[in-house]
Amino acid sequence: MDENSGNMDISGEDNRIPVTVLSGFLGAGKTTLLEHILTNRDNMKVAVIVNDMSELNIDAALVKKGNVALNYVEEKLVEMQNGCICCTLREDLLIEIRNLAQTGKYDYCVIESTGISEPMQVAETFTFDDEDGNNLSDVSRLDTMVTVVDSKNILKEIKSLEGVKDRGEAAGEEDNRTIAELYVDQIEFANVLLLNKTDISTEEERIKIKNLLNKLNPNAEIIETSFSKVPLDKVLNTGRFDFGEAVLHSGWLEEMRGAHVPETEEYGIGSFVYRARRPFHTERLSKWLSADPECLKASVRSKGFFWLATRSEIMGDWHSAGEIYRFEGQQLWYSELDEEDLPDDEDFLNYLKEDWIEGVGDKRQEIVFIGIDLDKDQITKELNSCLLTPEEFAAGREEWTKIKDEFPEWFFEVEIEWEDEDSEGMEVDGENTAVDGENTADDDENTAVVEENTAVGTEG
Repeated sequence: MDENSGNMDISGEDNRIPVTVLSGFLGAGKTTLLEHILTNRDNMKVAVIVNDMSELNIDAALVKKGNVALNYVEEKLVEMQNGCICCTLREDLLIEIRNLAQTGKYDYCVIESTGISEPMQVAETFTFDDEDGNNLSDVSRLDTMVTVVDSKNILKEIKSLEGVKDRGEAAGEEDNRTIAELYVDQIEFANVLLLNKTDISTEEERIKIKNLLNKLNPNAEIIETSFSKVPLDKVLNTGRFDFGEAVLHSGWLEEMRGAHVPETEEYGIGSFVYRARRPFHTERLSKWLSADPECLKASVRSKGFFWLATRSEIMGDWHSAGEIYRFEGQQLWYSELDEEDLPDDEDFLNYLKEDWIEGVGDKRQEIVFIGIDLDKDQITKELNSCLLTPEEFAAGREEWTKIKDEFPEWFFEVEIEWEDEDSEGMEVDGENTAVDGENTADDDENTAVVEENTAVGTEG
């Protein structure tokens, strides 16, 4: 069923229950916002789903207390214990919302996600099919994604090197996210950003933060609040959420497209796109990053594509939040594909042609930097020094593979087909197949292609 059409009655009215998701780091004011909604709901029958990582469910207890003061008959509280909405409880969330919607008793549903939830993954729950093929979009519609931002702490936290584990808030042993990464994720995927605790922050801090939020998420409405008090029509029944729009209109992507017109860089909030059409010398880039370059300390967020000499066939994904940088393999560059394997979408092919260079194809460096007092010229200069020189570039890919490569292995999905006469039509299975950047052999008679996890890396 079309997620946007939903269940319509004979008059064409959408009868699905609308849902608002509240996100924000611990202590930002999500529970205060929830209490504000319940206290000022104006007879609206609200179903509330709260989620807390601890066994005590302190947030749930607070909401229950509020419900008693209101009208418990009209309020429905669902406690989701011992897990996080964005991971272990996705299926439980699906069941709970479906059950609430099917009662027909409630006008609205509000979800307070845990402080370490990523809004995108919560939103993806609404596109998730259960084992019977049921989908939340059949009975509910995601209306608004709200992130509460702590105006007193964000400028410090968004550059923090601390991990969620360091705060005792990790979703599990393998949760290696930093506080800064979590802040950025929660800000970039919101429709509404509540800049909370404005009563204890200065005007200069607020202006600086609003400029930064606008850079990270230019399409979100930013509302200043104290004690999370906000007009309810700004967070309920706004009709603002669209999954595709949310994914495609984060600040870094709009900067890369040139669609976001920069305002005056008040209080030093700025951004720029670094571009180059030669690969990075893998060893020089690695050493530069390891030296903790001073010019990158002003960056709050960076994101984009990059091209490594030793892994020339793979599009690298560059992303950072605060001073934590992560690099992953995304896919093969389109110039590595045969023409018949390219997407047949005409608009996409025209887009490819715009940036296509003979002998290079679509390969490039294209990285957006967003930050406070960014030194564009210095960052550009130092990144340029990590590129292959014209002489190194002219030496060709065989010589590039001899460069020392200490980047971690990259895992990504790739399709592989066997085309020799003995294995025609054969299905190939494999797990964690390693492709060594130094010793990759091309064989025209045995061209790969299976959907699997492929590791790309070199020993150096």
